[in-house]
Amino acid sequence: MPFECEVCGNPVTGAPRLAMIEGSVLQVCNSCSRLGTTFVERRLPERRALSPNRGSSRQKLLEPELELRIDFHRVIREAREKMGLSQEQLGLRIAEKTSVIKLLEGGRLKPDIILARKLERFLKIQLFAPEESLV
Repeated sequence: MPFECEVCGNPVTGAPRLAMIEGSVLQVCNSCSRLGTTFVERRLPERRALSPNRGSSRQKLLEPELELRIDFHRVIREAREKMGLSQEQLGLRIAEKTSVIKLLEGGRLKPDIILARKLERFLKIQLFAPEESLV
């Protein structure tokens, strides 16, 4: 079955070309490839679906189930103040917006694992605890 051009719908002889047209990468015929602003000569790598459990067993072995502290907002604010930093200065140092720091310290935003680890390293605090110790 011949491949059809994603722009004109005509059958493509040979291998289709990848062209960026108005911000989208499309598989096109030779004549429609001229419509693109950027031509991609090689095929894009195929994306493989990752299994939902990939790497999780190793993660579980290395790190027990952790839970975010209930008073995370207070711990962050106190550590920042102890270092003598404003919310703006902390945001600059850890490459986060000031509004994110304000929301965190107000308790209106829970940090994801990446942001929490960044805060832990910079402020030298602990935001996560094993589930058993929180009960």
